[in-house]
Amino acid sequence: MLNDNVFYTRNAVCHSYKLKPDTINEMVAWGIAEPSGNKPEKWLFTHEDFERIGRATRFNNELEINVPGAALALQLIEDLKNLRNEES
Repeated sequence: MLNDNVFYTRNAVCHSYKLKPDTINEMVAWGIAEPSGNKPEKWLFTHEDFERIGRATRFNNELEINVPGAALALQLIEDLKNLRNEES
């Protein structure tokens, strides 16, 4: 169950997934996550953002998929889920 009241700072996300801030910035630029806040140091990520960053990180670590490829894969997975829900 997702908790809508939990937010993560960029530093917390970096620490959790052992990522550099520039990698998080790139993921945001490619639409993997959509944090609130007006500058990277102030960004707050939802739990959904946190999980998407985790999936993108696993795509990179396990399958050597770069950030743009991970963004595409995540979008395709989401589109597929939506299509399946429409058919139900």
